[in-house]
Amino acid sequence: MSTDCSEQAMGPGDTDLDREQLAGETHDPPVTNWTTDVRQSWGKKLEFVLACIGYSVGLGNVWRFPYLSYSSGGGAFLIPFFLMLIICGIPLMYMELAIGQYTRQGPIGAIGKLCPFFKGAGLATVVVSYLFTTYYNIIITWSFYYLFNTFTSLLPWTHCNHTWSSPTCWDSGSVNTTAPNNTISPTENFFMNSLLQKTPRMEEQGVIRWELVLLLMLCWLLVYFCIWKGPKSTGKVVYVTAIFPYIVLFILLIRGVTLPGAKEGILFFIKPKWYQLADAKVWMNAAIQNFNSLGIAFGGLITMSSYNKFSNNIIKDVICLALIDAFTCIMAGFAIFSILGALAVSQGKTVEDVVTEGPGLVFIIYPQAFSEMPVAQLFAFLFFLMLICLGIDSQFAGVEVVVTALQDHFAPQIKKYLKRKELLVLLVCLLSFLGGLPNVTQGPNVLGETYKR
Repeated sequence: MSTDCSEQAMGPGDTDLDREQLAGETHDPPVTNWTTDVRQSWGKKLEFVLACIGYSVGLGNVWRFPYLSYSSGGGAFLIPFFLMLIICGIPLMYMELAIGQYTRQGPIGAIGKLCPFFKGAGLATVVVSYLFTTYYNIIITWSFYYLFNTFTSLLPWTHCNHTWSSPTCWDSGSVNTTAPNNTISPTENFFMNSLLQKTPRMEEQGVIRWELVLLLMLCWLLVYFCIWKGPKSTGKVVYVTAIFPYIVLFILLIRGVTLPGAKEGILFFIKPKWYQLADAKVWMNAAIQNFNSLGIAFGGLITMSSYNKFSNNIIKDVICLALIDAFTCIMAGFAIFSILGALAVSQGKTVEDVVTEGPGLVFIIYPQAFSEMPVAQLFAFLFFLMLICLGIDSQFAGVEVVVTALQDHFAPQIKKYLKRKELLVLLVCLLSFLGGLPNVTQGPNVLGETYKR
């Protein structure tokens, strides 16, 4: 349908409802409620924006971007990062939000309306989102494990005096003491031998870690009760889960820049290495970071915008979300590297010696830095609570992608067995919980490594 036809069909006095009805005549409205054909909408525009912020701003902003920026040219990395954001990130984000809002369907129906031949691409995003939810909650489970261990007078990752400690654990007793070769720090000892408890061989799955199973169950209960009413419940929760991480990041940034050695860490982070801009891998990393950070091609943006009003101004939303996401990446980089600089100075090392990426940064290096601060328990508690909020927010959209796809296309069949929509959400959460159980055993986390790559 061309734009001209749309303008002829709608006069100057037509209301937003008329526009929605016109869209409904072209695109059959899916049955998304068990009792009515009316699709739910966000209570307020701010709820949609906060939900998108929570979805886009995730763990990758905290543990991936800072290391990626440092290893891909430092301050010079911002050039390809923002170019890729403008050339690829913003247009693709706009496209996904626009087709979701216009068709008012999840990824399968939305892409199918544009081109039935590519309907399978929408199905692929649903499958990827489901697989993503089975692993992402494992990171939140680990965060809960650390969070509950902050309620002690002495943080358990500050020493080696545990029955489960490795013989190679080295507690120097002094930050200036050099550890012997082939030893591990107390924080690494806690991560490897208390949290993971990996079996020595790849083919051994080991036993289920029941304490982690209970924490994983807690994660899924939180996700369920946050999204069980759709946008109606999610829209209220995001006021906390989307805003709280920024408060903690700001606290960590202020605390970090006041520590000795913070300057060295920040300079290490922003010092440009211009020669690396000639490396194609740097530009590829910039594109990957934008895709992952904005949540492009996962179906979440299409799903969340499908609950928008038909006449919502998408352009303003896209620009706002893209800038907030980029700002968060940079802010997290300053917060992370200021504390890494302080840690390096306190240990008599260079920043390059202590910096790492991924889970090692947030579960080994950062806890080690907190252990050397006054009121270590408080900062550790706030940090891991921030990680939980970041992870839970991303889970909302991942689960909603699956639920919305089932609602849009199989509502009549599902109604025969599930009388209430809340039961469908519960079923999806239960299946994702079961899918994550292999990751809470003592065996190697092969699935997690596969997703990370």
